[in-house]
Amino acid sequence: MLGIASEGDVFTHGARSADGGELTFDDMGFVLTLEEAVAWAHGIAVPRPNITAHQEGTGWQPRIAILPCSLTLAADSADTSERIINLVLARGVSLDASYQHWSDSIEQIARIEAAHRTDDEQFWQRAPQLSGDWPESWRRGLVYDLETLRMVTRPSVGVIPHPWDGMQIQAPRTVLAEAAMDTLFLSYADPELAAEVILGHFESAPQPHLPCMREDGSYNMVADDGQICGTAPEWGFPIWCCDQIFRKTGDLHWLRRLYPKAAAYLRWWLDHRRDAEGWLVYAVSWESGQDVSSRFGPQQTGGTIIQHVRPVDLQASMAQGAALLARWAVTLSQADAIDAPDDFFAKEAAWWQDIANEFTAKTRQMWQNGWFRDYDSSTNEWSTQQDTMHLAPVFCGVAGWGHIEQLRPFLAQPPRHSSGWAPLSWPPVVMALIGAAAHAQMALDAAELAYRFIDASYRSTDSRELDEHGGLPGVTREYRQAVTVGKWGAVDYVNAGIEGYGWGALSILLLIRYLLGFREEEAGVIKVAPVLPQVMRRVGATYRAGPVPWGKYLLHVECVVRDVQSYIMRVRCSMQAVPDTVQEIAEQQWEWEGAWGDERILQLS
Repeated sequence: MLGIASEGDVFTHGARSADGGELTFDDMGFVLTLEEAVAWAHGIAVPRPNITAHQEGTGWQPRIAILPCSLTLAADSADTSERIINLVLARGVSLDASYQHWSDSIEQIARIEAAHRTDDEQFWQRAPQLSGDWPESWRRGLVYDLETLRMVTRPSVGVIPHPWDGMQIQAPRTVLAEAAMDTLFLSYADPELAAEVILGHFESAPQPHLPCMREDGSYNMVADDGQICGTAPEWGFPIWCCDQIFRKTGDLHWLRRLYPKAAAYLRWWLDHRRDAEGWLVYAVSWESGQDVSSRFGPQQTGGTIIQHVRPVDLQASMAQGAALLARWAVTLSQADAIDAPDDFFAKEAAWWQDIANEFTAKTRQMWQNGWFRDYDSSTNEWSTQQDTMHLAPVFCGVAGWGHIEQLRPFLAQPPRHSSGWAPLSWPPVVMALIGAAAHAQMALDAAELAYRFIDASYRSTDSRELDEHGGLPGVTREYRQAVTVGKWGAVDYVNAGIEGYGWGALSILLLIRYLLGFREEEAGVIKVAPVLPQVMRRVGATYRAGPVPWGKYLLHVECVVRDVQSYIMRVRCSMQAVPDTVQEIAEQQWEWEGAWGDERILQLS
């Protein structure tokens, strides 16, 4: 124990064995500097400081105290290679209070650890894992991704009354784009929690456009002119992400709660971010998620006003989002026991379909000289820049086939993003790019792009060494940095940016949706169209994944490579057990052969 002055707080620092092994404290010192602690550890006598010790030049008492000690860990046997001990530093207003805090805390560690272990066991009982001939780094990488998503999912705190997605570990805040992507990825392991988190994000937002906010209610995205901002419909495509979650579950109660909030979100953008001629704009580049992008002209910060630029991906995202809301409204209008006027959802569906048609037409008007281009209304000029995000109209389903035919070379070999970033750097951009390639029926190109992202991510995350910037392996990162490798300077990617960043787990979606080919059609209906990249098509190689929660079902998947042209797919499906019930768990099984990319519809029952 260490007291601060004669009447100050008391600190108690102590350890206890957590594995039953013997733990013995021997000599203990009391020094003020690291140099003195090192000397003490080497057996050099160091005089103990007294009550009048002070810093030269200021007269202040020392602000640092070190209590070095000798600790003996006795092994239970010669085979014991590790020991587990718990350490707690407690503080109190008196010796008694400090010791009580320490004693309570050391006991609480065991209880909390037991609860975490139980939570881990429950999670991994139905979270997917890879087996068979997947690369070792992929098998571990999927675990790193899922654990990162669990870490950024935080319990209720402050003004947030529900579990929430904090985007990243170090500086958590609510951001719609990240929350939508993170929960979509998490839905492949814990669909109930994922649905609760994203619904809560919409329902608890203080304003319809879901401004970026910290847990204390303060806003962290404020434009130079004072506007409170949130991310736009094109960044992370949140309505699309929610739709994928709904298609797996078919949960109408969840959709009834989500619908009015999602509709209010898009209406806010229509009411507050249209220019005089009806085109959507960003107030600032922070709203786009593409901070200080060269697409938007000169900017001092991401808070610089850029409302003169009409971005093509923003128009396309409104068309996509409105079409999805129209479909949701039709679904709700057809459901029984709707607590709303008979024609409410029918009117909503018609209104949103008109919006979808309007912004589909607007997006197609932005096709100029063989490319979807941004427009500068202050200079009346079309942009000459080509950006990966300009392929978003294909992902959103609003590009015509004539456009797609001309864009095929760019979907296979995409341009850079914001002039400086390689196309597979940023997860939201990669999600739109690979989705666009798949929508253009370029399944092999989508698979090859997905493979490059996944393989680079998992090789980097599974490294046994720190990266050149000191970044830790074993946790998902914010983006991927392009690097040149080999004699000929081939482009590869490594993890970079903020550690513990949820949307970096994009590989989960890419692996299940574009390599194994499992896509949501509607509740109980799956379209399966596997496409493995060429490098993984070793004859006889077997790739397994499971269990994969899918609505009320659990899937176990096995894909066997017959040859470079074809596969054998085996799928086993069982109903998820309902807690506290005894029931017969029926199982379905399918097995078929096909050429890579061939589709099969599975009806789950």
